[in-house]
Amino acid sequence: MKSTGTCPKCLCTNLWHVERVANNDPCPPGKDTSYEFQLAVTGKFHLEGAAGKLEAYACQQCGYVELYLKERLPVDGKYIRDLRRPQGPPYRG
Repeated sequence: MKSTGTCPKCLCTNLWHVERVANNDPCPPGKDTSYEFQLAVTGKFHLEGAAGKLEAYACQQCGYVELYLKERLPVDGKYIRDLRRPQGPPYRG
């Protein structure tokens, strides 16, 4: 939806862009009741890993939502791996 401006589910072109996806937890860990959601990738005891802020695109007609990272996360090979489709023709056994 972000690049096409069209909902892939119902083909509607009336979308909402939510720049800051906030958590609505009634008991947040601080005084701020609307801190941003993040895609959190954490390791043991939350001492390793990465986190990235999210933005959303939502269809006004059917309610379909897509989330996107606002920044790129570092590929470390352990918690975040780079997956790519193999090049060449499909394997047929």
